[in-house]
Amino acid sequence: MFNFSWNQAANVGWPMVYNYVLLIVGILFLVAFVWIELKVAGQPLVPIKALSDESILALAVIAAGWGSFGIWVYYLWNFLEVLRGYSALAACAQNAPVAISGLLASVATGFLLSKTKVSNVLLLATLFFLIGQILIATAPPTQIYWAQTFVSIIIMPWGMDMSFPSGTIILSNSTAKEHQGVAASLVNTVVNYSISIALGIAGTVDRNVNKGGRDVLGGYRGAWYFGIGLDVAAVVIAFYFVWRMRG
Repeated sequence: MFNFSWNQAANVGWPMVYNYVLLIVGILFLVAFVWIELKVAGQPLVPIKALSDESILALAVIAAGWGSFGIWVYYLWNFLEVLRGYSALAACAQNAPVAISGLLASVATGFLLSKTKVSNVLLLATLFFLIGQILIATAPPTQIYWAQTFVSIIIMPWGMDMSFPSGTIILSNSTAKEHQGVAASLVNTVVNYSISIALGIAGTVDRNVNKGGRDVLGGYRGAWYFGIGLDVAAVVIAFYFVWRMRG
């Protein structure tokens, strides 16, 4: 309900009363879920008590970074097709470099994880998310593809491929053996849920700054700027995480 209310508000607006009702009910259900998991359940679905401070910090970084990524990819396609006028096939071709970049990022991540602390790799991931988001958010519609859009498309897979394994390792290493599987699966849950929630909030931003559809670029950039804010939060938390793990 919490998720649905944000994404539905991007389509119909917050003046629709049922959005508020669903949002409030969704929050109440989330609070009830946490209370039951902590106080009632003998074998909780989510081992909240078993999560360390490091695990919570890692999940916060991943939520912010991947939420930003969801905004980036959705509005990138709209930017290419709506504002630059490319066909779906042409837009696909322009996104094709992510395959090569993602492959290189995966190999590099494995190497880095064997040479440096996992917290440093997570910090690098947030910086890639931030740089890629800034590049696309400031790209003019009339600019050539190779100037900023291509670079942004090349950079973003590095944030994805570095953050996911880093978060999984952190959660696995910071929980007891009997909770490691569930804790690691939380990374995937947080990734998917944060993408959906962040995109719903970005849609609300877009709807409220695009002047009733007359300023499409302004709406897209408003959403991307919100993504930049998420990335900045991720970088700050990641820096704190690196400082905390410096010993």
